[in-house]
Amino acid sequence: MKLMFTVKIGVLSLVAVCLSCCSGRTGGASGTFVCCAMQVEGGYGYVVLHGKDTLIYQPYIPAMGSKVAFATAEDALKVGELVCRKLDEKKSPGISKDEITVLGVLK
Repeated sequence: MKLMFTVKIGVLSLVAVCLSCCSGRTGGASGTFVCCAMQVEGGYGYVVLHGKDTLIYQPYIPAMGSKVAFATAEDALKVGELVCRKLDEKKSPGISKDEITVLGVLK
C-alpha cells in the first residue's frame, strides 16, 4: 500500500517536472505547437503539445530502429522543434535518420 502511494507520488512528480521543462518555443508563427524536453530512463525525450493536449510523446530518438534515448535535453528539443515546424507547415511530422544527423544529434 505504501509502495503504491510512493510510486504514484513519483509519477506525479515526473509529470510535473516534464511540464515545467517546456521550452515555451513554438514551431512557427501560428504559435499552436509547443515542444517540451522530458527526462526518461537513460536520457531524454520530448513531448509535442497543442494547447493542453499531448499530440506526440517521443521517449526515444525516432528512426533509429531501437529504443535509444537522446543524450541531452537540447538534442531532444532540436528534433522536437523540427517536428513542431513540420506540423505548423501542415507536413507529416515524421523524422528521418538523415534529418537527425543534420541536426547534429547523431554523430
